[in-house]
Amino acid sequence: MSDSTPTVAAAEIARLAGVTRATVSNWRRRHADFPAPVTGGSEARPLFDLGEVQTWLRGHGVQAADSPLQRLRTLLRIEVAPTAVPELIETVDGTVRKPTALQSAVRDAVVATDLRQVLDVLAERGLDAVPTTGVYATERPVAALMADLLAASATPVSVLDPACGSGTLLVEAARIGATSLAGQDVLPVQAARTMVLLRSSLPNTKVDVRAGDSLLADAFPGMEFDAVLANPPYAQRDWGATELALDVRWEYSVPARGESELAWVQHMLAHLRPGGFAIALLPPAVAARTSGRRIRMELLRAGALRAVIALPAGASTPRQVGLQIWVLCKPDSAHAESVLFIDSARLSGHGAAQQDWSVLAERVVDSWRAFDHGDTDAATVADFAAVVRIVDILDDDIDLTPARRVRAAVDPVGVAAAAHAAIDLLGEHLAGLRAVADTVADWTATKPTALHTATVGDLERGGAVRLVATTTEAAAADAPQRPVLSGRDLLSGRGPSGLTTAGASLPTELIREGDVLVSRFRDDHGAARGARVADGADVGAVPGAGVIVFRTDPTRMDPWFFAGFIGSPDNAAAMFGSTTIRLDPARLRIPILRLDEQQHYGRAFRKLHLLRVAATQTSEAALRAAELIGTGLTAGVLAPTTDGGA
Repeated sequence: MSDSTPTVAAAEIARLAGVTRATVSNWRRRHADFPAPVTGGSEARPLFDLGEVQTWLRGHGVQAADSPLQRLRTLLRIEVAPTAVPELIETVDGTVRKPTALQSAVRDAVVATDLRQVLDVLAERGLDAVPTTGVYATERPVAALMADLLAASATPVSVLDPACGSGTLLVEAARIGATSLAGQDVLPVQAARTMVLLRSSLPNTKVDVRAGDSLLADAFPGMEFDAVLANPPYAQRDWGATELALDVRWEYSVPARGESELAWVQHMLAHLRPGGFAIALLPPAVAARTSGRRIRMELLRAGALRAVIALPAGASTPRQVGLQIWVLCKPDSAHAESVLFIDSARLSGHGAAQQDWSVLAERVVDSWRAFDHGDTDAATVADFAAVVRIVDILDDDIDLTPARRVRAAVDPVGVAAAAHAAIDLLGEHLAGLRAVADTVADWTATKPTALHTATVGDLERGGAVRLVATTTEAAAADAPQRPVLSGRDLLSGRGPSGLTTAGASLPTELIREGDVLVSRFRDDHGAARGARVADGADVGAVPGAGVIVFRTDPTRMDPWFFAGFIGSPDNAAAMFGSTTIRLDPARLRIPILRLDEQQHYGRAFRKLHLLRVAATQTSEAALRAAELIGTGLTAGVLAPTTDGGA
């Protein structure tokens, strides 16, 4: 337990008071008596004395949020040091004869919510001040895909995750039939959390989760499992390259200091029974780095690497990177002659959050299943999946990047058919673009007119427009996934490309029909081309971090009129920043016109929006058609016409 003065950050004050962080910031600016920051924080994350904050809240009539979960958070901050959390977690699912106030608070929170949420709160405190560089949670859709790939080949009884984190992959292993689960994590709080969660939710499953560094202090030495699932840490510099130089696990060559991921790969293979599978989630650099060439070559020669699957960027954290799934097998008597490469990174949408993720995952699993069962024809899908002979990969680079292999493996029939389909699609988009262009062909010339304008801040105070707040609250554990609209979606003119993840905090207000949607960021000081009025798939979606949502009073402000004038040259003044351009909503200026005049403008702006969307779609279709035709011509599966035309 901690003897130091309990402190809280602004986010914790917001939770304590049941308000947003913006409200806490306003209190600090407007109230001279708000407690001053104490030592131990930073300018970006100041800390405050908890007792002083509670006294100030009571003195200003602010009722503290009185939920069992919030009371537990407060008690943890006051009484428990982060290092003491693992011991506390171990008592969560047990019966204590004379519980302390803290143990009673844990029990009350479990009764009011559920065990998973309470474990998350405990882990939140336990992970305070723990560096997390290179350690990322596995999104549930990706974890499910990894488990489904495993299930497509076999039903494992025993499964190990040597970097188990919060246990997501082990939960998925149980879903596909595993009855013996083992895990290890370098952080004791994660190991304790996962052990309690698995034992409580899977009472008929054997569970053994231990704390420790799997590479430097393997908790399961000499043990073999039917399968291994792992999302190991990335780019570790202190993984033990010097201490482990002569380790017996390096069957495929000693990993270089900068190849920690390939150390983890060999650790996984060392714990497999012959013929067992390992599924690893890895950064794309592992497939091509020069320092890992020798190990990649030996994995291929031994037949240990069976598939490399590129995922779309955003599938799992870190979201800016398109991660890869490696399917590995402990070699037995059979010798593999080929490897399956799948490039799903080029598909539309963004990662595991995309709406058609289930379709993507099904295609990936179907291709892998066919390949694993020896049906290479069924496994091969034009511009998506390719089966490549190992001898053809053993070149100077040993580059395992799926895009390179899939593009090189041209299926004549598939490419020709895809090219013809792309040409047909381009024709459809061209026809649609012409139809939309016809609607904007006629305009009435007029003399320059100076329009009287008001700021959005003025319009808000007058009730004509409201900026929808970004207040969030924790979603229920069984809450359905919702689509997420990003700023990139707005700029490209498409619908929501994302889905919420399990347990994520969601905005209290979702997008409604008629809301005005604006991208918060710009690449330059140009017009806000992404601004539009919500309809169709936008309705009910969650606005992403890069999206501003305005809600107009339709009896006073036409939403398309409002959206169109947001992109006016006058509103360049509402943008700030030198490298990343941001939008200040309150500084936007909108003309003051009668509603009927607004509606004339609104109809025109909607036509321009449709024109931009059609132009973008046509451009993408044209580029796709040109790429496929070029591939077909250079691969010899398409021939130019001989009609003598220019």
